[in-house]
Order: sequence, then C-alpha cells, then structure tokens
Amino acid sequence: MASANTNKYSVALCVALWTIAMIVSYEFFVIPQFDVSHVGRQACASTKPKTKELRNLKTPPWFALLADYKTTVSSKRNLYVWPNLIPGYRLGNLLFNYAATFGISWQNNRIPIWPKYLGSKHYDIARFFNLRIPVDQNVTVIRVSRFRNYFFTSENS
Repeated sequence: MASANTNKYSVALCVALWTIAMIVSYEFFVIPQFDVSHVGRQACASTKPKTKELRNLKTPPWFALLADYKTTVSSKRNLYVWPNLIPGYRLGNLLFNYAATFGISWQNNRIPIWPKYLGSKHYDIARFFNLRIPVDQNVTVIRVSRFRNYFFTSENS
C-alpha cells in the first residue's frame, strides 16, 4: 500500500516539476525580450514636423514632340506607342499597361497613346485618373498607324 501512495506522489511531483520547467523555459526561450533603450528615440511619422517638399516633376518628352508636331511627323520615325488592351483586363492589368506604356515611351522618346477602353466602364482608367498620356477616343491614330504599317512597310523590304 505504501508503494502505491509513493507512486502517486512521485508521479504528481514529476508532473509539477515538469510544469514548472515548461513555464520557466517558455518565458526564457519563447517570449521575446524587448530592449527598451531605443523607445525614447522613436519618431512616429505623424509626430515628425511636416515640411512642404516640392516634388521634382519632370515634363514628359512627348509634350515637346506634340508641341512641334509638324517637325515630329516629318521625321518619319515610328512615333507612337500604345498598349494592346483586351476587354477582359481588370484595373490592375490596365494600370500595369499604363505604367509600361508610360515608361517605354519616356525611355524611347515616343508619343504614347492610350486607346479608348472597350471593356467595362468600371475599369476605364481614363475616366478616373488624370492621365499624362493623350487618349485616342475613337482609336483613330492607332487604326491609321496600323494601316500605314501594314501597307507601307512591305515596300521598304
């Protein structure tokens, strides 16, 4: 009988020691220790003094090309860049196409044209954003450029 009571107490003692060991090791290994020495130097964005910084807005190069359009057209270079918009594109796809068209035309000194979106009016970014690209409302420039490239590039080859 004494041995059964001793087993109970030894099992209870082991469980109690194991629980204490888990609590101590949890506090030591799992809970992160914070260094509070840097708290006094923290600066939140809302508490920083606000200064009026003017952004360095550069004028896109196609504004100069559009200003002197006769000279630009007489150069007979491939002037226009436009994205191939598919009616199934959503807003993210359209914004990516806008950024790509903007960057490519800026880098290559071309005139970007944003075609009228034929998909849902909910995703027509020309209605919601102030685009810095001329919008081709009736897709006239793109049709003429495609027609011209189709018929007149075969003669040069």
